Amino acid sequence: MPQPALHETATRWTARLWLGILTFSGDIARGFVNISHHSFALLGLMALILSMLALARPEVRTLTVQSVQGWLFTRLHITEAEDEQQQVLLRSFAAPSIDLNPTQMALVQAVRSKYRIAPEPMNALMLEVFDLADRSSLDPTLILAVIGVESNFNPFANSSAGAKGLMQVLQEVHSEQFTPYGGVMAIFDPKTNLRIGVKILKECINLTGSIQEGLRLYKAGEESVSLETDYIARVLVEQERLRQALPKLTPDPKPSSKK
Repeated sequence: MPQPALHETATRWTARLWLGILTFSGDIARGFVNISHHSFALLGLMALILSMLALARPEVRTLTVQSVQGWLFTRLHITEAEDEQQQVLLRSFAAPSIDLNPTQMALVQAVRSKYRIAPEPMNALMLEVFDLADRSSLDPTLILAVIGVESNFNPFANSSAGAKGLMQVLQEVHSEQFTPYGGVMAIFDPKTNLRIGVKILKECINLTGSIQEGLRLYKAGEESVSLETDYIARVLVEQERLRQALPKLTPDPKPSSKK
């Protein structure tokens, strides 16, 4: 009978049609997923192509090269300046012994014998102390004694009251004095701390009229007068120890009288 055969043929064609539709739909779906996954890659490729086309123009290429060269030169200049600044800073913390006179060398040895400090930084610090002592009309042994009692020559010393550095300067009280040196963090720079500390010490002595009372004012803020008195005594004892280390000057021999 022809009808069953016709029906069977129609069924096969219908099945093939649906199979083709499913295959086509699957291909479209996979293509859409692939496009989605690689969309960022395509955007990057497009940006690269546009950049290459832009650089192909002489004026754009020249401007780009000049910009890159300028940026590199700026970074190189900054790096060299930073390196030079660091080298100067390192050199400022050290000095050879040949830069010191016999008096300064004797004091360096006296300080090192008690506080165990490397010679090169101590040499540089000693030169700075003598320069400040000359400008402030203070005895360098007094400045050294204050440093020893205040911080044991530790530039990073920090007290419970907030005093910091070699001469234990109060950051909150004297913060404005650090502005010319780059801000309050310069309080830990030995030379900066020393300069400001000596300035404060000189002002205290001028206000009170004596070294003892000037030291008391410099140490003002202690809980009792007895502690301030003990501080004064310790500074003066340390100053005397340093003075004893100074080379003794031999008197010039008297010329012999001629008969």
